[in-house]
Amino acid sequence: MNKFVVINKENIKLGYYFKNDKLSDLRCYEEDSILNNVYVGRVSNILTNIKAAFVDIKPGFSCYLSMEDYKSDKKLRIGDIIIVQISKDSIKTKQPSVTTDICLTGKYVIIHAEKTVGVSSKIKDDETRERLKSLFENTLKDFNTSKKCSDISYGAIIRTHAADEDVSEELITHEITGLLTKLDTMLDKAKYMTAYSKVYESEPAYIKDMALFSEKEECEVVTDDEKIYAEFVENHHNPIRLYADSMISLTNLYNLKSLTEKALTKRAYLKSGAYLVIEPTEAMTVIDVNTGKAIHGNNSEEYIFKINCEAAKEIARQLKIRNLSGIIIIDFISMKNERLNNELLSKLKEYTLKDETPVKVVDITRLGLVELTRKKVRKPLYEMAGLIK
Repeated sequence: MNKFVVINKENIKLGYYFKNDKLSDLRCYEEDSILNNVYVGRVSNILTNIKAAFVDIKPGFSCYLSMEDYKSDKKLRIGDIIIVQISKDSIKTKQPSVTTDICLTGKYVIIHAEKTVGVSSKIKDDETRERLKSLFENTLKDFNTSKKCSDISYGAIIRTHAADEDVSEELITHEITGLLTKLDTMLDKAKYMTAYSKVYESEPAYIKDMALFSEKEECEVVTDDEKIYAEFVENHHNPIRLYADSMISLTNLYNLKSLTEKALTKRAYLKSGAYLVIEPTEAMTVIDVNTGKAIHGNNSEEYIFKINCEAAKEIARQLKIRNLSGIIIIDFISMKNERLNNELLSKLKEYTLKDETPVKVVDITRLGLVELTRKKVRKPLYEMAGLIK
């Protein structure tokens, strides 16, 4: 059985997802995270040269608003009062980012205050895509007869889980209606609130993740913290286990300290004897694939291709564990065969497709370096090292 283990430290909570007894994901939850919270903000500055604005969500606390994330036809001016949602936590010296496209996320849909309906690109079947879009549009049509914010046109993004075989249309419709009602009520309330008011406080990310993993087949959610356990049980009916063995701690049982320390080192070793060197820098993350002990007189391109594929799979895993984001450059072991290079690129795309955070594999440069990007949402693991240790 797969497991999602959540532990509590002084200023941070850590979540470890084990798939087939191997660490597949490591998530860090800061106590002061404001991600997904909604505020009534005041525009404090507009920088036309970079097409951005700064919005204060409390006196002296500015957030970055790209004009691409400003969803209104009204020209923005300094002093304007607008409703914003935190889309990215602060990372390094950068302020949090906000958007005016307010949304609420469920398991099957994301409901937002913008009249667009999208479907996850991971749902490939055209018939399924059209069926799910029609399901939302019909549900929205019924909801519109009783909504409070007549000036807002709601839309949605249909998530990958909506296409699962065991998910009924009734279940999806129930979630759509619930999220529409919640968002509509929230935005109606916000109209009468003053600047710097908190409109909505998002459920803690660790509770959301616990709920998500507990719904997965063959996944057990475990914590040794009574407060976390009580908080989850109060808000969810999903199964969860409180670990209470006094003989051995949960941390020691799953070797969590060692796994975390490995995720903070520069090297990640492969079964073949090869290894990765992972170097985060200010501008990008560079990953070098080294043969190490993998090549014992066999340096054929087919053999090197196998090592590179093994490395690609591990890189996809390390991106999640370390929460690496932004520009990522990978220096695989050099191969002259164009067909093998293209196959390697396809393999990397296949492995990163399983990542819940959007990853885009761009191309192979003339120097043989692979470029990819991963969306920045939360702080990377190496930035949290001081809190973790």
